[in-house]
Amino acid sequence: MDSIVDIAVKTEGFSTLVAAVQAAGLVEALATGGPFTVFAPTDDAFAKLPPGTVQTLVDNPPQLARILKYHVVSGTWKRQI
Repeated sequence: MDSIVDIAVKTEGFSTLVAAVQAAGLVEALATGGPFTVFAPTDDAFAKLPPGTVQTLVDNPPQLARILKYHVVSGTWKRQI
């Protein structure tokens, strides 16, 4: 079964998220355990941040990891309509 990172790598529009997860050192954490639900920001969402924000976060992996972890919850999220 593919991990969350594997799925993001294969899905268009998540390259910034993949790079951020790698820079934050969270690839292994998201590949083991689980299940997890990730409320994954797209490349378009990252592009709306002020210029330099992503690079500043990549340069500070602990802060980047804390922010990314806010987008992850344990378990499987099912949308109810």
